[in-house]
Amino acid sequence: MKKTILMMAAVFCSGQLLAQDQQTANLDEVSVTASKTPLKQNQTGKVVTIIDQTTLQRNLDKSLTEILNTQAAIFTAGANNTIGSNQELYFRGSATGNTLILIDGIPINDPSQNSSAPIDINNINVGQIERIEILKGSQSTLWGSNAMAGVINIVTKKGGTDKIMPNAHLSYGSYQTFKGNIGIRGTIDRFDYNISYNQINSKGFSAAYDSMKSNNFDRDGFNQNNIQANLGYKISNRFSAAYMGMFSKYKADGDAGAFTDDRDYRINSQNLINTLKLQYKSTQTAITLSQSIVSSERVYSDDSAHVGGFAKWSYGLYKGHSYITDLFGNYYFSSHVSFLAGLQYTAINTDQQYKSISSFGPYEAAPLGKDAARFNNFAGYISLLLLDLKGFNNEMGIRVNKNSKYGSNATFSINPSYNISNNTKLFVNISSGFREPSLYQLYGEYHNKTTELKPEKSTNYEAGVQTNFDEGRSWFRIVGFKRDIKDLIIYYTDATTFESYYMNQNEQHDYGFEMESSIAIGQIGSFSNNLSYVDGQGKNNSGSINNLYRRPNFIFNSSLVLTPVKKLTINPAFRFIGNRLKGEFDAGTPVLPHYYTLDFYASYAFTPKVKIYTDFRNMTDQVYFDTPGYNTRRFNFMGGLLINL
Repeated sequence: MKKTILMMAAVFCSGQLLAQDQQTANLDEVSVTASKTPLKQNQTGKVVTIIDQTTLQRNLDKSLTEILNTQAAIFTAGANNTIGSNQELYFRGSATGNTLILIDGIPINDPSQNSSAPIDINNINVGQIERIEILKGSQSTLWGSNAMAGVINIVTKKGGTDKIMPNAHLSYGSYQTFKGNIGIRGTIDRFDYNISYNQINSKGFSAAYDSMKSNNFDRDGFNQNNIQANLGYKISNRFSAAYMGMFSKYKADGDAGAFTDDRDYRINSQNLINTLKLQYKSTQTAITLSQSIVSSERVYSDDSAHVGGFAKWSYGLYKGHSYITDLFGNYYFSSHVSFLAGLQYTAINTDQQYKSISSFGPYEAAPLGKDAARFNNFAGYISLLLLDLKGFNNEMGIRVNKNSKYGSNATFSINPSYNISNNTKLFVNISSGFREPSLYQLYGEYHNKTTELKPEKSTNYEAGVQTNFDEGRSWFRIVGFKRDIKDLIIYYTDATTFESYYMNQNEQHDYGFEMESSIAIGQIGSFSNNLSYVDGQGKNNSGSINNLYRRPNFIFNSSLVLTPVKKLTINPAFRFIGNRLKGEFDAGTPVLPHYYTLDFYASYAFTPKVKIYTDFRNMTDQVYFDTPGYNTRRFNFMGGLLINL
């Protein structure tokens, strides 16, 4: 293990020595997620990473979570399992549900989940993403609940530069997987549009691992359809309106559990997102009003033809609805001072039911209905932004929430930075965050009957340095962080009565660091690396416990992108995942061993608008487990054709 870590450090450091030439200057990249207003990275003290369109084009056949897994401090257990598998996203070691996922700045939480998790992001079509902005650290002041570890904003594609711009993407590969996308985009006078249809079909492989080598586990397939539309209209030079709609539906086969096959376990999932935005912009003022409706539905069914697990028959239905209204405005007093103020109203509800038959007889959980299992939240937030005061920048903000179920709470943020030069900045972030209890935790069969749940609360500290060099074509960043959480929501079982319920009890204290770099190699490519470390402990009445289950201490990613000759691009990539504690109830040894994967992508562009490619993954055929008892992909590949007219 120590040799492996030394090897990664050597590769990372050698990347710094390669350099005196590369592409875009990271400090000049513009983000809208950091402050809800367009800012260059040298104007904010927040830690921002942008996955651009060029990178996304090289990863069209990967899922969104596979792409996120290449970023510093992000680990998604299940990203390389069968398509449609349950996935747990851990950001800087924080629990699933502590990362806020946005689409075009709109939260896409699923109120029907046991914890406050986003909708199933298997439903998001990578081909319709323009860029992804990753904002690290506690961001609840501007973005609200769940943003304790960070925010991931998925910015979708809008209209094109010409009137009619058709596009298509077709690919095929391992596990008899087919992916196809067709679309059309353009701009006609004041109207712009982007409409697409995406389809994925895969025969898959067994979700459960056949530890006994019986060779009779069936393949678990996946079939998905996705329709997305982005429409915009410029009403005048100052007023504009935009609509984004996405409907996605998939069917997936599953298994009864870890190491346990089931041939008739089915998952049906669908999501519908509708968002309308109105914007006003003048020289000094920008005002945005948005209204969003997010609906999700998941059905889990297992009939009695093949009994793989505990239940002979089961049926679970989970529906969630979110209604989000957000009004915020910026006023620019000068090029150095701006003020943001906003109001947000959120209402959520859920319908849930579960029935099963086992050897113990029939069982039916108490159903949840949307008229009872619901709450609303009203919030006001303000932020003052100081820019380039002799190299000094600072953003200071506060948010106050009023929740119909648990009452009031508040958060703050202070984000100073100092530009030592045009190429280097120092930054410090101190901010607080919160996560609301889920509707299941508040109203489900295991809700606390004596004490109302409070939201989890966190305080986040960050400090680091970021620098550009080689005329802005290369960059390097190192960040250290510490996160303290109190009122952690846990699932508790009384040792005497065996009664189980959710309660606030534990504390959580996490810390770590990240190093990231992108280095130019002449005019032909770039060499990118990131190394992250995270550790932490929980505290309860019995003392401290190591509880970063399934979360690696070390993650290392390395990617080399080269265009050795015109029209040809090659991209080898290496990924290392360190040791992890198995989950509390997982089978097997206490520690999951480290592993690595090696991928290779190559494309050839016949014209600027037509290219073919091939994408080989896990080329050394590594056998590893992110979740004990569930298979991950061995050596696999995809090949395809991409057309953008």
